[in-house]
Amino acid sequence: MRTLFLLSILPFIFAASQLANSPAATAMANPAAIEPFIPKNFTFLKIAEGRLNTDSETDYAVVVERAASATQSAARRLLVILSDPEVEGGLKIAQQYWRFIPLPVEGDDPFSQLMILDGALEVQFKPPNAGRSHVTYTFKPEGRRFVLSRLQRYTVKPTTGMFKETLIHLEQGEREFTSGSMSSPRHLKKLEKFKPEQTWTPCRIDDPLNFEP
Repeated sequence: MRTLFLLSILPFIFAASQLANSPAATAMANPAAIEPFIPKNFTFLKIAEGRLNTDSETDYAVVVERAASATQSAARRLLVILSDPEVEGGLKIAQQYWRFIPLPVEGDDPFSQLMILDGALEVQFKPPNAGRSHVTYTFKPEGRRFVLSRLQRYTVKPTTGMFKETLIHLEQGEREFTSGSMSSPRHLKKLEKFKPEQTWTPCRIDDPLNFEP
């Protein structure tokens, strides 16, 4: 009986292990260290931790939200909080972005994920009622600012399983197109050169669901 019990719970143990090691799990940081940086009347919405500068200390990306009131409109803000041994507490706000994170529209929240991966800040949005479709931005630190280095736009038609993916690599100057069926390994691919007109940071992107560099 004990053997049968162990065999029956093994899939659940494995699933829990996978979840603990997944990128999404790294976004569930302890907010205590960054509570002093949260603006008045704002609350935590999402927190990610990782490495964004050259030291070995933990950095944070935080999205905070202010509910609408009689005197103030609803708002969201993206904060980037970096380690700095020369300041009290060892942390400082490096950047604040006021317009990049959209508010929910008619109950649909397009803001999906916030992560720090491989020294870069990654933010994902999902259009309302879009199923697996999403838009993912990757920003890399450049001096005191965070610059868009990669944009992925992925759309899927639920009724047919047909998808289109556009990957724009701003550092390499390339735009890659892939399309086809999710059930088939044979996809149509196209690669072309791409030259951005300017350098993009989150403060220059007002509509992340429809932005094209």
